[in-house]
Amino acid sequence: MIKKSCTIVNAKGMHARAAAEVVKLVDQFQSDITITHQGKQVPADSLIHLLTLAANCGKTVEICANGPDEQRAIDALEKLIRDGFYEST
Repeated sequence: MIKKSCTIVNAKGMHARAAAEVVKLVDQFQSDITITHQGKQVPADSLIHLLTLAANCGKTVEICANGPDEQRAIDALEKLIRDGFYEST
């Protein structure tokens, strides 16, 4: 199991389009992946659950991956978040 903390950098935070990018990316991996914000942990493959995190710009989330491709999954999600979900910040 690997965990990594990341700061949300895009202006709108984890809104619907950003969460959809997470779900799309997570679907490429076999590992079980969760995202935690302020003590609330949700599956990273659920758009609805990701939206309930209310992770705004500047907030820190923790990504946790457990499985055969956990390092690749963590690296890819960290890059997605660091790149602002491909939005301008």
